[in-house]
Amino acid sequence: MDPFHLIGRYFWAICLVFSLFNYLTARRRLNSTITARTEQAAIAKSYHQWFPIAGAIPWLVMGFGQIIGHTPSIWYYFRPQDFNPYVIAWLASVFLLSILFAVWVFAADGARKTREFELLSAIGIGMRSKKPIPEALIKLLAALGPVFLLLWVYLAVSMNAPTPPNVL
Repeated sequence: MDPFHLIGRYFWAICLVFSLFNYLTARRRLNSTITARTEQAAIAKSYHQWFPIAGAIPWLVMGFGQIIGHTPSIWYYFRPQDFNPYVIAWLASVFLLSILFAVWVFAADGARKTREFELLSAIGIGMRSKKPIPEALIKLLAALGPVFLLLWVYLAVSMNAPTPPNVL
């Protein structure tokens, strides 16, 4: 089978594997840095559990659409103008999660918690350095998340990409 087809068909599964890897890596780092059984450690572990679960929701939505056959490959997700309900559900899940993250960052001191507990590493942003991420950058990413998604949808619709033929 051609690698282009495999990636197109199972991209959601690849993303779930990466989500699991990021979760396990972040969990191991958290366990090595937290030594005392404090209330802070319990809060950090809770966030490190829920962040990867939330990050996996769009890939589960995409996988469900592909498993039942309504979106045969990832390439259908580049055509939101077709109003496929699974593509719309995927976009809605990404948009809702980005809105929830932005609200949490700005209304519930989420930027400090994200920085303190290194939560971006739990969802795979790749920011795994010894130097903590500035709260201003976290706030900027949270504010721009929904905007970037809307820009992506606009560009995908404008591009009017054809979907490749289904080869199963």
